[in-house]
Amino acid sequence: MAKGDKTKKFTCETLVCYRMPRASSRSSDSASDPNEWFSDRFPEQAAQYGAPFMEGSYIDADGLRRIIPAYLNEDFFAAIIGGQKELGHQVVYYPSENQWYFFDYKVDAFCATTEAKLKLLLSNFLVRCSQEMSGLVDMTNLMVKFRQDDVLQKIVTKAKAVLEADRLFFEGNTGHKRIIDGKLIDPADPPVHEQFIKYAIVPEPKGAITVRDCYHKYYRYCRENKMSAPTRTEFQMLVSDAIRAAFNIGLRHDVPGSNGKQTNGWVGITYRRDTELTTMGCN
Repeated sequence: MAKGDKTKKFTCETLVCYRMPRASSRSSDSASDPNEWFSDRFPEQAAQYGAPFMEGSYIDADGLRRIIPAYLNEDFFAAIIGGQKELGHQVVYYPSENQWYFFDYKVDAFCATTEAKLKLLLSNFLVRCSQEMSGLVDMTNLMVKFRQDDVLQKIVTKAKAVLEADRLFFEGNTGHKRIIDGKLIDPADPPVHEQFIKYAIVPEPKGAITVRDCYHKYYRYCRENKMSAPTRTEFQMLVSDAIRAAFNIGLRHDVPGSNGKQTNGWVGITYRRDTELTTMGCN
């Protein structure tokens, strides 16, 4: 150190201590660290899934305690995508259609949303948290690392399991209303796949239908009637149960396909005449 230079220099490395704090909510308008900020806003999720971040801290050269939100708790952030039902904000994942829905209190029904919007929601939470932190909190991870697309995508993917709605969520007398392409879907109405079977398929002793062909017709039916279609795997399970109930016919694995090879399907049923299928959007 040059003579007269009073600048302090430290040769030892800063010691960072890590801990996973207990989730707690102070119910106040301000928070001193990111864990408090998120826990105040999502107390139920914090109580169930743990603190939002593994926290690092160290004492700086001035003797002040500095805080680093070091690692993100994916379970907690997957849960907060679901919002708070009591405040009118609720998001669910409906696996039979591979679709996300959010509750819109303005129309008193669930409306479809996208993964991109859910990632934007998470990103915005992290930005808002950063804006309200003091200079004692290292905001680098909040503003950069945790807002990267691959991190947000992992959270949204995990949220599918955390926020999964069962098949009856939008069906039956206790089901929830939803709007698809401007059309209100009444939960008391029969499920779409049951409507399709009722109007598109009839008994025919010499008839046969493959799963592949049936799915293509069902997909067009859903698209032209402004309804969400399930994945092919989910479709096979739903329609197999419905066909068994309607015609007492089980799924087989030896039905001739268009290429002559045996495939999954049903024997003893066929489609209605083309003129009828056209009117219902299946042709």
